[in-house]
Amino acid sequence: MPRVAVMTKAYQEHTMLPLWVKHYEKLVGRDNLLVLDHGSSPAININGVHTERLPRGQVDEYDYIEILSFWQRKLLSDYDWVITTDTDEFIVPNPQLFPSLHAMLRDTPSGTRRCVGCEVIDPGNSSQPLDWSLPILRQRPLGVLSKWSSKPAVSSVPTDWMPGFHTAHTPSTFDHALWLFHLKYADEQHLMARLALTRTLDWSVRSVKEGLGGSHRVPDIAMRRALARYRSTIAPGTLDDVLRKHSDPDTLTSPMMAIPDVFLDCL
Repeated sequence: MPRVAVMTKAYQEHTMLPLWVKHYEKLVGRDNLLVLDHGSSPAININGVHTERLPRGQVDEYDYIEILSFWQRKLLSDYDWVITTDTDEFIVPNPQLFPSLHAMLRDTPSGTRRCVGCEVIDPGNSSQPLDWSLPILRQRPLGVLSKWSSKPAVSSVPTDWMPGFHTAHTPSTFDHALWLFHLKYADEQHLMARLALTRTLDWSVRSVKEGLGGSHRVPDIAMRRALARYRSTIAPGTLDDVLRKHSDPDTLTSPMMAIPDVFLDCL
């Protein structure tokens, strides 16, 4: 079987990071996880998970590319595949097609795989706050397909990412069997609390000037409007119905629809 590592960067992630570890240790084993701690206080210390402490500086998307590219290349000297995600991004291979991530990657040609991005949405109204200790997708079974979350996150070669890691200069294959569930919008209460934190961070001048990371700095009202727009698009059917018609991840979009049942117990 191929050797697979998963890495992320984190800062003050008290909710998502434990969930990230729980998810990916099932896929690749805890000893194959790497967390880059960007100056959290207290420092991140998770039993069995390798952590590298980064100095706390300005938040700069170009610096992030340089840092993650360095660590991806370092990991690729020991691993066949490296998965790179944010702490709120959870990759799942279609369990109807593959019994495990390793089985999928064993039969996958070398290169970079681009995931099917799904924004998991808090439907609002009478929905209960998420219980993060319980299966997430059973509580939040609706989502929106998104080009922004269709990331080139799984690679056996060094990846030349663009800012935000949504796309890359490196050629990639859009893999309909590899889904990325983004939990940023899965719980409104957590969404707004996290926004309050990221808005106060020291963002670099060039990131602000180029609009990089802008969604982490918007006013509360703008974020609530974005969530309301997602909710207003609710439609019958499943996201698979839309995906079958899309071969280009850069144009991927959908109404808010049911996440395919096959994934509901995977996260």
